[in-house]
Amino acid sequence: MRFFRALFAALLLTVPSALRAQPQLSGNALQSSNILNPNISAVGWLQGEAGRRKPVVEEAAAPFAVKEAEIAFQSVIDPYTRADVFVAVEGEGGIELEEGHLTWYSLPGGLSLKAGKFKGAFGKFNLTHRPETAFADRPLSHEAYLGEEGLASAGGGLSWHIPNPWLLVNLDAQAFVLPGADEVPAFGKAKRNDLLYIGRLGGYYDLTESANITLGGSCAFGAAGREFNPVTASSSTLSSRLYSLDLTYRWKNPRRAIYRSLFWQTELLWNRREITAGSYENTMGYFSHLEYQFARRWRAGGRYDWTRAPGDGTAHESGGLVYLTFMPSEFSRISLQGRQVDRSGGTKEKLGFLKLTFNIGPHGVHLF
Repeated sequence: MRFFRALFAALLLTVPSALRAQPQLSGNALQSSNILNPNISAVGWLQGEAGRRKPVVEEAAAPFAVKEAEIAFQSVIDPYTRADVFVAVEGEGGIELEEGHLTWYSLPGGLSLKAGKFKGAFGKFNLTHRPETAFADRPLSHEAYLGEEGLASAGGGLSWHIPNPWLLVNLDAQAFVLPGADEVPAFGKAKRNDLLYIGRLGGYYDLTESANITLGGSCAFGAAGREFNPVTASSSTLSSRLYSLDLTYRWKNPRRAIYRSLFWQTELLWNRREITAGSYENTMGYFSHLEYQFARRWRAGGRYDWTRAPGDGTAHESGGLVYLTFMPSEFSRISLQGRQVDRSGGTKEKLGFLKLTFNIGPHGVHLF
């Protein structure tokens, strides 16, 4: 009997200790579960538009519409790998995978590898998603050469931070499945397996404790469609080369960083496109964007555009956009904008925009 009494007493002492330890185990399990879950966020983009587009389109834009909701799933898979997925839900109900890629860091030789669908490292502006730009539209040059959505496709690329004691230098080399001419007008798919090759060299330098500068050069090589020769009854692939120079200057006094800042970005695009076998047309376009923060929640800016269309060296378009933006916090933005464009046909297009955006969740930062 003494043995059973001792065993029963031991059980009475052990059970409360186990019950007290149970919440700690559950908490650890919950914490582990949260670590494995990806960061989920969303960027909403609502926009109003007034005025008439020229040339007149069949379906005029609605006075106010939900343009897009961008949902992001981002997670660190292990100490060397990261996954990023961006899904765009359009206001009309369409769903599109904007980006979905894996990035491997710390590869031999100081390289990193990216594979999947992602935005090409061509210039600086192309890397920013549409809801997160300062504009209600896209610069004329980017729209003319890279399309309304920018240059993005399935592919892979290597990135290398070039070691040196003076400044931060990065080299990118990428290869993509070539998009169609309706998506990226500077190029045109000739065969199903055509690829687009992109290279970029960029450098970053701190001028002072308040100012820094980024300078980059990019190039892209791909097909520009096919030409049929009726004499020889044969066809050949035409080529297109697109080059870019970009300059970005930032100023922000660290002692008054939340009240005053200045941002200036200029980007030049130059295209050498084969029109017929051995005959080339050179065209170019550029934009320059200046933004000044004059109060904690207020920014004002403007952009000037000038461009020719790919393969058309005779006509050009130019225009400008100005805006005033109020940011209640870093998670929302209200921007009133006005744009005028001198179209190649001699007409003037005047439009007004109201762009509203908001962020929810831990949305990842973009490249600096």
